[in-house]
Amino acid sequence: MAALGMYVTMAPFGLSTMGSPHPSTARQHREVSPLSAYAVKHMAHDHGPLATTMKDVRRAPFSFTSNEPEASEAALGNDIYVIEVRSEAKGARSYWLGYKYRAYEKYPPAGNGLWRERFKYKNAGRAGERGEGFYFDVPIAITDPVVSAWLRDKPPGMALMPDEFIAGVEALASDPVNGAKRFA
Repeated sequence: MAALGMYVTMAPFGLSTMGSPHPSTARQHREVSPLSAYAVKHMAHDHGPLATTMKDVRRAPFSFTSNEPEASEAALGNDIYVIEVRSEAKGARSYWLGYKYRAYEKYPPAGNGLWRERFKYKNAGRAGERGEGFYFDVPIAITDPVVSAWLRDKPPGMALMPDEFIAGVEALASDPVNGAKRFA
């Protein structure tokens, strides 16, 4: 399993909020904490490993969800952490941090369709601009038991992350051993 990614003990998740949001497609009437961050679960058994989408993500980060109001609130300039969920032996699950980006857009699919035949919304950064955030070539294992328990209790989709998870993810990104890279 070590070949699939690095194991890191993770303090709670991290977040930084710089710049002002540019919510061209997001709802603007709800108050959202300036330190809001959202977790999106990428179910590897349904969608394949994150590595299969990283070529596109590195150019312009995005994520999919059907959760509302989370999709609209995330698009107000908040951070989205995309976490790969892997099935392990005996039904256990493991959680792997793949990337974080700042979302400014929320797009419904054309017509009455769905993104990738199952999602109502696509969140993304600003069109035509470099993504704000980081990614890992090889996702980093989330081994903190509190964070893993929180993720395990959440259904697939997008969820508002607790404030106490803020510092850990940013620490993962700033640790050179983990190899976080900024979007190009």
